[in-house]
Amino acid sequence: MKVYNVPVVFFDLDDSLINKDANSLWIRWRFRRDRWALVEAALALLSLYRAYKRGKVTHTRLSNYYRTRTMGMTLADYESSVERFFHERGQLHIYPQAASLLFAYQRQGSRIVLITGADEVVANAYGRELGVDDVISNRFDTVNDTIRGLRKPLCYGKGKVEMAKRYLEGTGIRLGETAFYSDSHADLPLFEEVGHPIVLNPNAILTSVAAERSWPVLDWR
Repeated sequence: MKVYNVPVVFFDLDDSLINKDANSLWIRWRFRRDRWALVEAALALLSLYRAYKRGKVTHTRLSNYYRTRTMGMTLADYESSVERFFHERGQLHIYPQAASLLFAYQRQGSRIVLITGADEVVANAYGRELGVDDVISNRFDTVNDTIRGLRKPLCYGKGKVEMAKRYLEGTGIRLGETAFYSDSHADLPLFEEVGHPIVLNPNAILTSVAAERSWPVLDWR
């Protein structure tokens, strides 16, 4: 696994550092504990996942999903549930190779940033376990500790570019000096902005794009 000499390296989470997407793992875990997971799963399958595959996830779709996902929960309730989920199931899906790659970047002094479409509670759980320096993720819009949806911009597609640029503000580091690892064509906007795009466990569309552009490919599957 080649390590690039960059001050900051960004990593996607779903199907990149973990071998599934965190939302699917959550639904399967919750399904065994709460019948409401049937409603959440139906919404995810009928709307969210299809949009994700087409690269057309919108703020409205994702906010609706999270309102359904957290129905009847306070933010504190959700944090408690995610903690149980992570220890019982979520942490089991981290690729063993991830630790070696992250350690190599830490050893050379690169700042490691998880940039993911997962929500802030799930993303932070993985971030702590992986030992990354910072986490950029979708953030909740809350009223009186009740989750009403997600704030804009989404950490998805072009939104990832905007959030990565915000992260680098004041550091003197440009996106062109950083590296980014991801599995999905939905991340093409950020791939095209960084200096070192590395395709990790790619889906079919991204595999084709990587071949056309001679981007390095790393596959842990």
